[in-house]
Amino acid sequence: MTQVVDALELIPADTGAGSCVAIGKFDGLHLGHQAILRRLVEEARADGLRTVVVTFRNNPLSYLKPEACPQPLMSPEQRLEAFEEAGIDLCVMVEFDADFARIPAEDFVADVLVGRLGAKHVIMGADFRFGHRGAGDGELLAELGERFGFTAEVVDWVGHGDDQVSSSRVRAAVAAGDVDAAARMLGRAPAVRGEVVRGDARGREIGFPTANLGGRIEGLVPADGVYAGWTTIEGERRIAAISVGNNPTFTPEGQSRVEAFLLDFDGDLYGKRMRVEFAHRLRGMERYDSLDALLEQMDADVQRTRDLLGDTD
Repeated sequence: MTQVVDALELIPADTGAGSCVAIGKFDGLHLGHQAILRRLVEEARADGLRTVVVTFRNNPLSYLKPEACPQPLMSPEQRLEAFEEAGIDLCVMVEFDADFARIPAEDFVADVLVGRLGAKHVIMGADFRFGHRGAGDGELLAELGERFGFTAEVVDWVGHGDDQVSSSRVRAAVAAGDVDAAARMLGRAPAVRGEVVRGDARGREIGFPTANLGGRIEGLVPADGVYAGWTTIEGERRIAAISVGNNPTFTPEGQSRVEAFLLDFDGDLYGKRMRVEFAHRLRGMERYDSLDALLEQMDADVQRTRDLLGDTD
């Protein structure tokens, strides 16, 4: 199980041969991030070191330039779970605030990476910078490695086709509803999760009861539209037709929300945690002039979901 600390002064003392450390924001844990974590685990296992990730609970832009800070692709909790799945021993997830922003790059390396973590090998992505005013880059890390006795590695950009994979590209794809493109860069379907709450029960009244996400939703919700995907509740994964947005036929001024119609399921899900994965975008949100027209389209959405993802029978 991954040990988690939320302050630099709480980092446990290195009691072994040292650490292999990866530093970065890791928003979305896309293919580029996964390449870094694989290298981290490979190097650590080869040399008998513990695996450590140093990252931030918040996006540094939320402090440095709040007006330009994007929505996160994953919650801190989702990232921690991904680190555990990757086999990380220790995650140092700190708040990027005024105190952290003032740490000079050389002091960060000397005091944190070497002094507290006993770094023997440090890995970061090609675009990551560290230290006060972002003074630290791959070149400086290599220079400091020679001085302090660790090796430094910068993992090059991971490409998908002719494009480089990045959190900003994934975010743009999700925001546009292009979940297929996002999945290719993530290596998995983009997902959100939250608690199932009571809605207006209109779906049940017309024969399409939905599980509605409410409260704090973790992850980036894609553009309004109808999607084919999956839900996972209490470890059980089911195919679902998913609606994102308001209901333009009944409540055109309503608040945007995530609703999932679980195929071949009938049960009470209120209050349970639900994960929703978006596999394919079926269409945009539309207003229908009659209930019959809406029901016909919803039947077609469900059938297409079955065709794309397979029957649950």
